[in-house]
Amino acid sequence: MLTAALASCTRPAALEVTDAWSRETVGQSANAAVFMTVRSRTADRLIGASTPLARKTDLMTMEGGSAAMGMKYLDSIDIPANATVRLNPAGLHVWLAGLNRPLQRGQTFALTLVFENAGERRVDVSIIGATSAPPSR
Repeated sequence: MLTAALASCTRPAALEVTDAWSRETVGQSANAAVFMTVRSRTADRLIGASTPLARKTDLMTMEGGSAAMGMKYLDSIDIPANATVRLNPAGLHVWLAGLNRPLQRGQTFALTLVFENAGERRVDVSIIGATSAPPSR
């Protein structure tokens, strides 16, 4: 029985979110994007997000060619089993609209992610400088 308890302590979490970050806002910008890495042992789907910091949140992706990049709203983001999904500036991200305060480098804010199977997960989002290199793992 003790062996089973110890084994369950060393098993990785079913769903893990790491390296959540956003850039500081510049000027009067009332919008921002959040990026992160998600890994799950079982297939899941990110279906929503929320934060008290923004009036609205959306799941989005960048699409189009280099000359005509645009954002597309998504209903969900698939998280395949045992795969790493990276939300990054060139693709998938969580969009924050109607920020109620500027994002300042060195601070953090809470973001709640909603997964179809894993439920709600709260993550702390680090705010990096406007030209800083993103965190990586």
